[in-house]
Amino acid sequence: MTFIATILFNIWITAIVLFILLYAGYLLFLLVLAKIRGKKPCKSDKFLPFISILIPCYNVGSVIDQKIKNTLEIDYPREKFEIIVVESGSTDDSYAKLLKYAERGEIKLLRQPKRMGKSSAINVGLKESKGEIIVLTDADAKLEKNSIRKLVKNFADPRVGAVVANLIIIPGNSLVSKMNHLFYKFFRQKPRVWESLLDSASFWSGELCAFRKSVVSFIEEDIINDDRYILLKTRSQGYRAICDQDAYVYESDAENIRGQLVHKRRTVAGTIQGSVRFKHLLFNPKYGWFGMLIFPMHIIRIIALPIIFLFIEVLTPLIVFVFFPITGLYMVTAVLFVAAFLLIFKKGRSLFLSLSYSVIVQIAILTGICDYLTKKSNVLWVRVPKRWQL
Repeated sequence: MTFIATILFNIWITAIVLFILLYAGYLLFLLVLAKIRGKKPCKSDKFLPFISILIPCYNVGSVIDQKIKNTLEIDYPREKFEIIVVESGSTDDSYAKLLKYAERGEIKLLRQPKRMGKSSAINVGLKESKGEIIVLTDADAKLEKNSIRKLVKNFADPRVGAVVANLIIIPGNSLVSKMNHLFYKFFRQKPRVWESLLDSASFWSGELCAFRKSVVSFIEEDIINDDRYILLKTRSQGYRAICDQDAYVYESDAENIRGQLVHKRRTVAGTIQGSVRFKHLLFNPKYGWFGMLIFPMHIIRIIALPIIFLFIEVLTPLIVFVFFPITGLYMVTAVLFVAAFLLIFKKGRSLFLSLSYSVIVQIAILTGICDYLTKKSNVLWVRVPKRWQL
């Protein structure tokens, strides 16, 4: 074995071990800690404060009627909630459709003549809100009838500053979309529940969440991910930001690879931006398990894991060919044969794309990191075509 081959082999082994420790090792450690040290919030079904439900909107004419109807039918005393819709410079019929609900007194309609980003729209709504608890929800997300009530009862615990719902991503017909559904369910949502038991969640979802207005009364308007800002702002104020796994919200997923890439790369750029903005939380014992474990590990898994995986992807064929040249030749031949066979058939092409899902995620993460470093991302989200299915 040559000196260079030895170095490459050691790097390869190290990368594999690190990947396993940072991914599977963290999840196992987190699960054990949550079982041993986890603390559930002190909920109360009798805690029913006046709440403000805030819905920022931009070009949502195709779904807004369903959204308003869905929100009006929630299981919460009607005299104890208001619905505030902020329409931000839509170019479709969103405003005209919303106006009829405002004229009937079912919603409070606010309008921004120009689209300035979701954070700006949220701030407009916050200024006009009367509730001590703000419930934020997207226009293309469907709420279960009791989901808001389940979120709100967590605030009976004075240590809780924000609560996020259990997001169920409804997959489309494509296998890529179905893979994303499974990935989110088992590798994102489950860990978030365990983190919440231990301290606070590592990431947030704007599809449905709630927070104390006294804790988050303003969102910095250059923030890419407003939901991450809510999470980190809440924890920086000394409150827990948790996930309630029994409060469900549903959202349709992007069907194609481009939609997946656009959404994920922007989320990554926003994650990094928010983490830098709240870097004082990192490894700070003042913020408990969140500061010492959950927050640092989330950043490491977002930034370090794709880079480590890239080393594994590049070095694996080199290691195989250097140490097992004949085996490597057989492996490459087999992979090419299977790939060619799959690409012949329509279902085979779909299966091939689904098997490439991890690569899609990796590309999105790496490009998201590049977007942040080159400052390409901004506060205006590029809308990804989705199908309202519910």
